[in-house]
Amino acid sequence: SGFKQHLTYLVFIMGVLYTDLVAGCAAGMAHDALLHPVDTLRARLDVRSGSGGANPLRAMMHEARQVIHSDGLAGLYRGYVLCLVGSAPANALYFSTYQACKRYFAASGVDEARMLSPLYDAASGLCAEVIAAGLWTPLDVVKQRLQVAPADLRAADAIRAACARRGMIGLWRGYFAGLCVWGPFSAVYFASYEAIRDAMGREAVGSNLMAGMGGGAIAAVTTQPLDCARTRLQVGLTKESAGLMQVVRDIFAREGLQALMRGTLARALWLAPGCGITITVFDNVAALLQTAN
Repeated sequence: SGFKQHLTYLVFIMGVLYTDLVAGCAAGMAHDALLHPVDTLRARLDVRSGSGGANPLRAMMHEARQVIHSDGLAGLYRGYVLCLVGSAPANALYFSTYQACKRYFAASGVDEARMLSPLYDAASGLCAEVIAAGLWTPLDVVKQRLQVAPADLRAADAIRAACARRGMIGLWRGYFAGLCVWGPFSAVYFASYEAIRDAMGREAVGSNLMAGMGGGAIAAVTTQPLDCARTRLQVGLTKESAGLMQVVRDIFAREGLQALMRGTLARALWLAPGCGITITVFDNVAALLQTAN
């Protein structure tokens, strides 16, 4: 009957969403557990003023030594607890939205036009970022304040500082700036990921890991200058009214291109393996759940 068909379809959709959400949670937790120290170095390099340290590797190693000397190894994990609390659900929302958009395009028949498929992959990634950024932005604002602050700053103090001028809305400072960074990142990443995986062969061993790393590296490097400006916005080192592109121009005028690109290596070392790990964990957990169901 029609009712049975609708009920069967609803159960199927709920099962698919459950699979995507759980796999996304697992992917986010794996990423943060392994790569949070590199993210800490990336944030600190982005907010450091001056034109010194033009060599990305030298700058990253110098920053790592400074953090360990002043705060010990624990300094590299500042803000990690927040990631455990917030990153898993944010990644769940991110990956489930991406998969839902891909299914929508496939159902609409657009997937048959192979020449345009990278555009649809990019659009799906952009949609995923727009939705998930609502959870990621307050997490990033507080996490990055902890990462660049002295060791005695607590999470509660970071939240109060973020809310000091504009109330709770201060936790979402940089939401649109974040979309200007992570929206293009997600679009470039997923378009590159799908293209690399198609070129390697989807059934090839390790294709999701290698494609994820390759796509993550390409997207990380292309969006680094925007990410530098976004980080300074979110930790409160710019004027309240400053826009993302204005901050980019100011950094370039005062400190040069090397300041915008100083965190490139740390960002690539954070995001390339991170993207490879998350997409591999996501695919494998999703496959296990689908088999179990």
